[in-house]
Amino acid sequence: MCSSFLLCPKASSSTIIILLFLLLFFIIPRHHHHLHVMSTPAIVPNHDNVTDRSSLLVFKSKISLDPHDVVFATWNDTLPFCRWQGVVCGGRRNPERVVSLLLTSLDLVGTIPPHLANLTFLRSIDLSSNNFHGPIPQELSRLSRYLDLSNNSLNGIIPSELGHCLGLQMINVSFNKIGGYIPSEFGSLPSLYSLDLKNNSITGQIPASLANASFLNYLSVTCNQLSGGIPPSLGELSALKVLGLSFNNLEGSIPYSLWNLSSLEILSFGMNQLHGSLPRDLGQALPHLTHLYAYYANLHGSIPISLSNASQLSLISLSHNNLNGRIPPDLGSLRHLRKLILGDNQLEAREPIDWSFLTSLRNCTILEVLLMHQNNIGGLLPNSIANIFSTLQLLTIGENSIEGSIPPEIGNLVNLTEFIIRNNSLSGHIPASIGLLKNLHIVDFTFNNFSGEIPSTVGNLSLLNEICLDFNSFSGSIPASLGNCKSLDFLNFDQNKLTGIIPKQLFSISILSKGL
Repeated sequence: MCSSFLLCPKASSSTIIILLFLLLFFIIPRHHHHLHVMSTPAIVPNHDNVTDRSSLLVFKSKISLDPHDVVFATWNDTLPFCRWQGVVCGGRRNPERVVSLLLTSLDLVGTIPPHLANLTFLRSIDLSSNNFHGPIPQELSRLSRYLDLSNNSLNGIIPSELGHCLGLQMINVSFNKIGGYIPSEFGSLPSLYSLDLKNNSITGQIPASLANASFLNYLSVTCNQLSGGIPPSLGELSALKVLGLSFNNLEGSIPYSLWNLSSLEILSFGMNQLHGSLPRDLGQALPHLTHLYAYYANLHGSIPISLSNASQLSLISLSHNNLNGRIPPDLGSLRHLRKLILGDNQLEAREPIDWSFLTSLRNCTILEVLLMHQNNIGGLLPNSIANIFSTLQLLTIGENSIEGSIPPEIGNLVNLTEFIIRNNSLSGHIPASIGLLKNLHIVDFTFNNFSGEIPSTVGNLSLLNEICLDFNSFSGSIPASLGNCKSLDFLNFDQNKLTGIIPKQLFSISILSKGL
């Protein structure tokens, strides 16, 4: 009807003018208004942006202490929320949506509100190393790929709903006060590569379903209260590089399937109620191993000779077990070895050939710790003890049946901080070269057969905290030079053949507790 009216051939000129006026009044203003809205979209608030901002402000309201004034100072109307410290926005289609919340190591105190789940584009949350308390909101399962809440004071349980977030790749809630169980749903996370639950109060068993998280390369449940056995299915995690099971109540035998984890770099299962032995082909089975923590694991049998094939080993801790036999002679091929901890076992050495491992350790040029105390090691102490590389800091061979004397070359171990050879059958004099060990903090030669005078060079040990020479046959007087050891807080020369008076210089050391 409108079109026929406009085309009416009989319409007068005045009518046409009126119609044109009406067109200008109704059509053009509407068109102009439309252009105005389209040309200034930032003036009209986006509902999703408002949701993000309000969710962040709720989070801010739950922070009761911000000692470094990070959140309180920057999270306000003077800046767009995408410029608030710790807030990361991004994405091609949604550049003004929050994708990461990164507020680590700020000493923040507060709780984590469920409103963070309203940040629907959020992929990463890192609130580690703060003082957040309270539970982990189950709503977080709807949004994160990376969840790091470690080093806080969170309690409650791990929400099983986290196991429904198929995009989750990393979960770290270590060093909190979390209890409850490990959700079996975690085995349903196809992209999960890191699960760190250590240092909590988690109980129950390790879910066998974790073996279904086939991309997992980091799994640590160390320092919890887990019980039951180690699921043999964990041996199916072919990508696993780190497995931490220590300091729990795990029991039963060590599954042989664990030795199939050929990608393992760090393996820790000590301080449990496990039992078993180390496989003969350990070095070939785990060729990439760098750290082996198997202390207090009720291990029996011998230390595999093949261990030297794991050429990247940096730390071997096998103390407090029932291991017997010789210490493998080829450990010196482990050029990356820093710590060799074999104390409290039944390891043996009687003949010079049994000490050949000590000679080979000269090749370990970065060795720092050698602990062999409380074993069945006997025979003559070889001179090669002094030829271990000078990087050595801790040397303990106490509680054995070692004979012989300390070689003068002991002065080569210039970085030694602890020298403990108590409870052996060592004899002879203490060499004056001990005064070259100026980094020594502890000297313990108790219960041996040492004789002669205490060398005055001990006064060169200015960092010395403790010196125990009791139950020997030392003679002569106490060196006055010990008065130079201003850090000395414990001295015991009891049950010797010493004569003379206590040097007055010792009384100037105010913190010294004396056993003379």
